[in-house]
Amino acid sequence: MRTTLVLATALMLSSLPAFAAGAGLRVPLASVAARSGYASLWAPDRSSVVLSRPGIVVVLRPGESVYQVNDQTAVADWAPRYERGDLYVTQTLADRLADLASRSPSMVRTAGATTIAQSDSIAHGSISLDARQLQGAEALDVEGIAPPNAPVTITLLAMLSTDLPTIVVSRHDVVTDVNGRFRAVIPVASAYERGTLLRVVATSLPGVSPASAQLVIGAPNAGVSIPLEQPPHPAR
Repeated sequence: MRTTLVLATALMLSSLPAFAAGAGLRVPLASVAARSGYASLWAPDRSSVVLSRPGIVVVLRPGESVYQVNDQTAVADWAPRYERGDLYVTQTLADRLADLASRSPSMVRTAGATTIAQSDSIAHGSISLDARQLQGAEALDVEGIAPPNAPVTITLLAMLSTDLPTIVVSRHDVVTDVNGRFRAVIPVASAYERGTLLRVVATSLPGVSPASAQLVIGAPNAGVSIPLEQPPHPAR
C-alpha cells in the first residue's frame, strides 16, 4: 500500500508544471501537497509553509534546506525556492513528502475503538478558530468549529525573532463533536519567553480549509495585583 502510493504519486508528479534550476527540475509545492493529501497554510509574511495530514506536520521555508517533520529536523537535498507565488521543491523532496504522507494513519479512532473518520477521505467546509491565553497558566485555550466528527490537528508554532526560524512547539489531535465543535487546552512549553509570537494552526481532512490565529505570550496572571510583588511601604 505504502509503495503503491509513493509510486503513484511520483508518476502523477511527472506531469506537473516544473522549471529547471541549479538543483535540477523543481515542482510546485502546492501541487505536491494536493496530490499527497496535505492541507497547506502559508505564514502571513510568506516566511514558511505548513503542510499537514493526520499525524504529520511539515514546516518548509524558502531558501532553507533544513525543515521540520513533527518535532524532528530533516535536511532536503536542495533548499526550496519561492517562485511564481509558490514554493518549488526538488523531485527528491517531493518524493519524500509523498513517502511521509503514505505513513499517515489510515483512520482515526475514538477511545472505544470506533472508526469515526478516514484520513484519505475528502471532506468539505472550513475551520473557524479562536485562541486565547489561559488565565493563571502557561497554556492556551483553543476552540473552534469544523465539519462534524472530523479529525483536527492543532499545531503550535513559535516565532522568537526575525533572525530565527519558526519553531514547531507541539502538535495535538482532537475530534469534533456531532455539532462540529472542538476545544483543547494546549501548554505553551517550551515557548515561555514573554513577547513570543505564537501561531496556532488548525488543519483537518483534504477539502477542509485550514485556519490560524496569532497571539503574543504574556505573563500567566497579567493584570492581577499581587501583594507580594508590591513595593514595601516606607517606615514612618
